[in-house]
Amino acid sequence: MRSYLQLATSIKKECLIIVLTGLLGAVSTLTYAGPSIPYMPTWQARHHLQRLVDEAGLKITTTHWPLPSLAIQNALEDLPKDLSPSLVESKEFITKELRKLRWQGEAEAQFRNRSEAPVGFGENYTPGSSIKLTSAATEFGLNDLPIAARIGIRIEENPNSLQTTFTGWGKEGRIQAKLDDAALVTEISGINVQAYAHQNWWGPGWESSLINGSNIPPWMGVGIQRSEVKPSESKWLSWLGPWTFEFFVAQAQDPIVVANQPDGFFFIGTRMTLKPWSWVEIGLTRDIQTAGTGRPSGITDILKTVFSGGNTHTFTGNSQQDLSNGVAGYDVRLNCPKGVHCASYFQWMGEDSSGQSHLPNSFMTLAGLDWWSTSGRHRVFAEYMQTYTDSFPWNITKYVGSGYRNWAYPQGFTNGGRWIGSSFGGDARILTVGWLDAEVSRLLKVYTGETSTALGSYNPNTNATGNLIGPHGRLVGFGAQQSFKWNAWAIIPELAYIHLAEGHSIGVNKTNDIRGGVTFSTSFGD
Repeated sequence: MRSYLQLATSIKKECLIIVLTGLLGAVSTLTYAGPSIPYMPTWQARHHLQRLVDEAGLKITTTHWPLPSLAIQNALEDLPKDLSPSLVESKEFITKELRKLRWQGEAEAQFRNRSEAPVGFGENYTPGSSIKLTSAATEFGLNDLPIAARIGIRIEENPNSLQTTFTGWGKEGRIQAKLDDAALVTEISGINVQAYAHQNWWGPGWESSLINGSNIPPWMGVGIQRSEVKPSESKWLSWLGPWTFEFFVAQAQDPIVVANQPDGFFFIGTRMTLKPWSWVEIGLTRDIQTAGTGRPSGITDILKTVFSGGNTHTFTGNSQQDLSNGVAGYDVRLNCPKGVHCASYFQWMGEDSSGQSHLPNSFMTLAGLDWWSTSGRHRVFAEYMQTYTDSFPWNITKYVGSGYRNWAYPQGFTNGGRWIGSSFGGDARILTVGWLDAEVSRLLKVYTGETSTALGSYNPNTNATGNLIGPHGRLVGFGAQQSFKWNAWAIIPELAYIHLAEGHSIGVNKTNDIRGGVTFSTSFGD
């Protein structure tokens, strides 16, 4: 135990030195990319990017999204010229995606029945129908300051599946309008300074990110991110390999469904991702839920939260006075030996901090294996996640009521009423097996496991610390989707089924649930 803490403390100190050195030395040592719109790939594009990294040595990270689009383009230009035909196809796929981001807008309409289903990488979180319109990216200057911008608008049914009686528009309404895939970015000394509305995916998983994934509405925030991803030219930082760093502050859009929930809390996210060797990628992440109505929310309190080593637990009488609720931890992706098209990946996220070391503990765990074909057409993955928490990732004890929960924020670690991490929620154990066919844009997944919380959104009626009258228990299900081309349109039908063995159906949360839908999308512009 002592050696584990000493090693973790050493890692923490080294990473702090790395971050500070990188940021302070950016002016003289980094290759500037300039401002560019953040790029969040589809699951097909991520598959192709991962192939280019693993087989062709593309110098980017792939467990931290979005990344600056120009940084990816610069890395593509550095690829060897003698790529195999299938890798050339992958490169052309990504080049086309980046060109479309810059020169074309996109219109998307999704029609589906109001039903919850698991949400994996790049999938639409809305348990209902939605319409989305995004412009092409544009670049302009303001007093010699280069700026990149993009506008995106999304209209959707309320994504909080607990609410069934709402009417009208807005956060508490039946229909919501919000910014999505919108950004305003400038670059200063190798750092993109940005305001945006988009999702993040932080972690190596395909079905779940334990800390920041696709299950929530877009964050509307401000932050900074390294403008390049390629290795630094500095002799002090070059050993990091491809790396990126991001820090942002956003305000949650949660409707209030639980008494005493602080309204409008801030969400502060920090992540550093590095690839020091071609066969390993490492991520260090910390997310903080702080402030909000009735909570300490002065600038001093927020700064103390950001720069403290972890949650500080103090008591006044019987009232606990934590400044924040935090989730932090580590992830790693390990490639198989060269020529073998496979990788393993792991993510450990702690719901708390331990003693004077302030290191994460009470871990939630994710582990996976993926394999892809030599042709690049197929990828198969098996992914296990558990959001029961304990002091060590390998402990299988069911410690309930902690994952994504905190006394000060009784509605949980949520945005839009939806789990910020895995869509399976806290107190869950799920195995997902998936098959991706990139050539025909087909995705098939099957699920098995158990959960003590509501799928997708927080529901106090299905909660390990409550009376468990909502759907819960043993879970089995599947999901399927495939894209078809018709003239300038992509048409994507989908079907999903989930069965939960215990409890009773409440509103959208059902013990037996079938989701059906179809998405229509097209590009416009040059």
